[in-house]
Amino acid sequence: MTTELYHRHRILTIPNFMTLMRLLFLIPIFWCLAHQLRWWVLFWGLLGIITDLMDGWVARKFNQSSDLGRLMDPVVDKINVISVTFFMVLSPYYGFPVEYFLFMVVRELSVMTGGLIVTKKKHVILESNVWGKRSAFVTGCMVILFILDWRFYAWILLWISLGLTLVSTWVYARLFIERIKRK
Repeated sequence: MTTELYHRHRILTIPNFMTLMRLLFLIPIFWCLAHQLRWWVLFWGLLGIITDLMDGWVARKFNQSSDLGRLMDPVVDKINVISVTFFMVLSPYYGFPVEYFLFMVVRELSVMTGGLIVTKKKHVILESNVWGKRSAFVTGCMVILFILDWRFYAWILLWISLGLTLVSTWVYARLFIERIKRK
């Protein structure tokens, strides 16, 4: 077994642990959201963003990239954003628009379904692209602004996020179709 193949199938890596920690950060985030501790939500959210940025760097720097990490990282990101925004839609304190939440859910399910189809048919795990990363960053900033109750700026970022998300969805759709057609 080559070293590269061995590392691809590793499970217990520092980056995978960091990704798991981001999922566990949901516990204090929900508690703080429920108690309207907005700045503490920001603290836990920023900690999640930092670990999200660091896990990819650590994986590349220390040769700890794995198929599980490539799959788990975007899934945890989606779980975090969807669950937090769902809480915000249900809460009377945050004013997150239900229409945008539903748009996000449909988009994420579509991208995940496309990715699973490519993985099943071509045995390849697709990584995120630059448009997806930009969209995720702006969406995260927009969610933070809704949490902090800076709605004017949140709505501006919502429209920018919508545009970037549509572009990234188009790029992913083209990539999925291209990969499926490839022999």
